[in-house]
Amino acid sequence: MNIKQINYFIAVANHGSLSSAAREFDISVQAMSKAMTDLENEFGENLFERTHQGITLTPLGETFCRKAEPVSSSFCALEEMGETHAKELSKLRLFLCAPSFCRSAKARSDMAAFFDKYLEAETEVSIGTGEAGLGVIREGGCDALITIGPFDHPDFDCFAVGTVPAGICMASNHPLARQETVSLKQLEPYRVISSKSFDHFNESILVTYQKDGLKSPVVEPPAFDMPRQFYVKHAVCFMVNIASLGEMLPRSTMIPIAPEDAKAIPICLITLKGAKPPAYQRMEKLLRGRS
Repeated sequence: MNIKQINYFIAVANHGSLSSAAREFDISVQAMSKAMTDLENEFGENLFERTHQGITLTPLGETFCRKAEPVSSSFCALEEMGETHAKELSKLRLFLCAPSFCRSAKARSDMAAFFDKYLEAETEVSIGTGEAGLGVIREGGCDALITIGPFDHPDFDCFAVGTVPAGICMASNHPLARQETVSLKQLEPYRVISSKSFDHFNESILVTYQKDGLKSPVVEPPAFDMPRQFYVKHAVCFMVNIASLGEMLPRSTMIPIAPEDAKAIPICLITLKGAKPPAYQRMEKLLRGRS
């Protein structure tokens, strides 16, 4: 006896017909009939009365049906539990620690599609501040943070996936906007915008250049003053320089940093120590193999 026979039996009992039960499970009437005959042979007694009007249960069949129905329901619940657990294991939840930019939704969608394809995972990528990301990962709401630049904290592991080039994002009307590259020397007269939400969280691109002796004045304007600083005062932002991301801010341009000042900026995955779900482990293995 097996669960398939039990489910077939319940269907025959409910429909009063072998053919109707067979249609429910998309099998032939002959296959359904054989399964019921095999089941009756195990009991050594009929479970059904077969007449021209259809099929009815014998007293033994009625007793068996009462016991079979909760067994079938419990087995279905166990199957659903297994499927749900497997689905949860295949989920990959990432949190990109970055300010929103013009094509951030597409970038996150492309990232999710990449991992869906190569990991056979169900990936979701959120975006927000580093502090928000830490809160989410501590609460179990994501598997890993993605940061531009390393993050050093005793409760977290930091895995450098690779590096990206940095660039200078400036308004299209900026005096340096037509340059092929921009050196730190050329930037000295212009303000550099620092973000309270992002440049105090980890070793960001700006922090990296500040450690290396950036001489431009650094300002940290409130949100309402950011447009004036960027579009009127010609302040600039250090950002990743990835052409496929497109325009980072409206009416802006990205100028590569001159070769003599260029630095490779690490892209990092941040995880809680001792908390690396299976989907994340598969992702890290994939990325290590591609590096």
